[in-house]
Amino acid sequence: MADTESISKTAAEAAKAAKIEAKRTAAEIEAETAEVEADGAVRDIEADLRALREDVARLGETVAGIAQARANAIDAAVHRNPWSAVVAGICVGFCLGVRARL
Repeated sequence: MADTESISKTAAEAAKAAKIEAKRTAAEIEAETAEVEADGAVRDIEADLRALREDVARLGETVAGIAQARANAIDAAVHRNPWSAVVAGICVGFCLGVRARL
């Protein structure tokens, strides 16, 4: 009987050890899976960031082009009618001065 009990205890301990090993292995697998998913997410975020930077660069070029076109149009208008620009400047200055006094 003692041999049977010791064999049962040994078998129970072996089963317990196998169960712990299986849990550890499952945890390792989950950790590896999470790491792979995290790496994929990082790559996706980096790709999105690169695309966003390119979009912002294109937007900056577009805005600079529009601003340059507007500046050229204003310059041409001032050269066509210089006195109108002077009068407009005086009016704006007067309005800002009145507003500052209030």
